[in-house]
Amino acid sequence: MKLPDTWKCHICGEERPDERISVFTKPWVINGQTVGSQNIRYCNDRPACIEGAKDSSLDFSFPKAGEEA
Repeated sequence: MKLPDTWKCHICGEERPDERISVFTKPWVINGQTVGSQNIRYCNDRPACIEGAKDSSLDFSFPKAGEEA
């Protein structure tokens, strides 16, 4: 299986080369219990994307059926 050469940044929305994208893993905590985690892709060469990925107020959700990812 070949991985993609580019990835979409979850912060700025731009498609970037693999080496310019990093992943920040954010735990999902409900009632004080960690119940899972969410991976947020961000541009590792753009300070705004780096800060945006670490912003604890951001909550990304998966697209609903029929919506574009």
